[in-house]
Amino acid sequence: MPDPIMPPGHGNPLQPAIIVYLVYAGSFFVPFVAIGGLVYAYVERGRDPVLDSHLDFQIRTFWWGLLMLVAGIVLSFILVGLAVILFWFIWAVVRIITGIQLAQAQRPISGVELFGLKAI
Repeated sequence: MPDPIMPPGHGNPLQPAIIVYLVYAGSFFVPFVAIGGLVYAYVERGRDPVLDSHLDFQIRTFWWGLLMLVAGIVLSFILVGLAVILFWFIWAVVRIITGIQLAQAQRPISGVELFGLKAI
């Protein structure tokens, strides 16, 4: 017999965090989509401490990433910005991947290591 169809929100309790991670990943192709992920992260906060650890991590990822990206664009006029943008890209990808891994394992974000690069 097939598994019953679960209504939205009754599967993984960290599903909102996984959605935001995927939206952030998609923002590499459609940049302004990340704002939707940020808004969704703010809306979903306050339901569960484990989920909140991911959402807070994602909110910080957005704001610090935006700061790095703007600094990289401004500094690109003197070529240093290209290194900043490359660092931002690697930083964001690693944070998204490690965050998704923890969310799928239903574990909270307990901190970061490697200068904020990797979620632990």
